[in-house]
Amino acid sequence: MRNLKERKNRIIARGELSNHAHIITGECEIIEKNESVIIKAGKNCAIKHLLESEFLKGKEIWTGEHEDIELIEGESYEYVQQIQYNPYKEGIERVID
Repeated sequence: MRNLKERKNRIIARGELSNHAHIITGECEIIEKNESVIIKAGKNCAIKHLLESEFLKGKEIWTGEHEDIELIEGESYEYVQQIQYNPYKEGIERVID
């Protein structure tokens, strides 16, 4: 089993109001760069919607909210936090999951 620090590094986005998270699984390299994350996909690499507390214990429990996003081995991907314009606040803000 991977160590706790490495498992935390695989969490790329958290649900603000629940225990779910978007988590990178499989053989892949994860590089943090400014406000984004670079994912170099290896074997069985995917982004999954899992329960964070269980993932940190070594289990993968799917939340049922959406399917996995399979990443192609040998390809690199950049994860960037989605933003939106809020006309009521007249500003840009991060999208909340």
